[in-house]
Amino acid sequence: MTDDSSTLALPTMPFLDCQRIVLCRPSHPGNIGAVARAMKTMGLVSGAQLFLVNPLCAIDEVAVRRASGAADLVTECRIVGTLAEALAGCTGAFGMTVRARELGPEPMSPKAAVAAARDHWLAGGEGGAHSAFVFGNETNGLTNEELQHCRAEVSISTNPDYGSLNLGAAVQIMTYLLREVSGNQTSVDTGATRYASALATVDAVEGFYKHLEAALIESGFHDPKRPRRLMPKIRRIFERTRLEADEVNILRGIISALNTPGKVD
Repeated sequence: MTDDSSTLALPTMPFLDCQRIVLCRPSHPGNIGAVARAMKTMGLVSGAQLFLVNPLCAIDEVAVRRASGAADLVTECRIVGTLAEALAGCTGAFGMTVRARELGPEPMSPKAAVAAARDHWLAGGEGGAHSAFVFGNETNGLTNEELQHCRAEVSISTNPDYGSLNLGAAVQIMTYLLREVSGNQTSVDTGATRYASALATVDAVEGFYKHLEAALIESGFHDPKRPRRLMPKIRRIFERTRLEADEVNILRGIISALNTPGKVD
C-alpha cells in the first residue's frame, strides 16, 4: 500500500507547455524569428511561451519570414520591460551564458538544467510548475544583474577556439533537450519528501531577498552604499537549497518577527 502523502499529483499541463524562452534585449529581428521556429519545431507552440525583454529591434517582416511556419509565435509573443516580469510565476530560471561568473548562480550543464526543469514541473502539482530559459543579447549576452535573477547558469559546450553560437541555434539545442525529456508520462513517483511543499517561484524568492536585504540594512549589518559581495553571497547560500514555497514563507516570517518595529511588507 503506497503512502499518497509522499507524492504529488501528476501535472495535467504537458511539460513542454510549462517551458518559456526569454530573450533579453534581442537586437536582430531575424534571430527572433529563428528562435520561434526552433521552439515550434520542438513542441513549444504558443506565443505566450516566448518573452522579449526590452527588445532593441522591431518585430518586422524579417522576423516573420525567418520564423517560417512559426510566425504566430512571433506575432503573439509577450514583450515586457523587465526580466522579473518574464519570470513571474516560474519555479525554474536558467540563465544561458558563455562565460561563468565569479558570483553567478549555480552552474549547470544543459542536460542537468533540463532535468531540473522537469523536476520542477513534477513538483508543481496538478498545474505543473513553469521554468524559463533566459538568453542574453546577441552581442553582450546576459548582464550580471540579469543572471542574478536566475536560479542557475547554463553553458553550452563549444569549440574553445570558436565559441560563437547563434541565438537561434542555442535555443534549438535547449528546446531539443526539453523535448527529449518530455515523453508521455502516465504515473510518476516524484520522490518528494513527505510534507514537502511545491518549490518557490522566482518572484517569491526575489521577494524574500528584498525583504532580507531591507532588514539587514535596517539592522546596520549591511551598508547599501558599500554593498561589496554580501547579497550575491547570501543568494548563493540559499540557491543551494532549492527553496520551497513554505520555506520562503517561514524565512520571511522569521525576518518580520526579528524586525517587528520596522516590519517590511
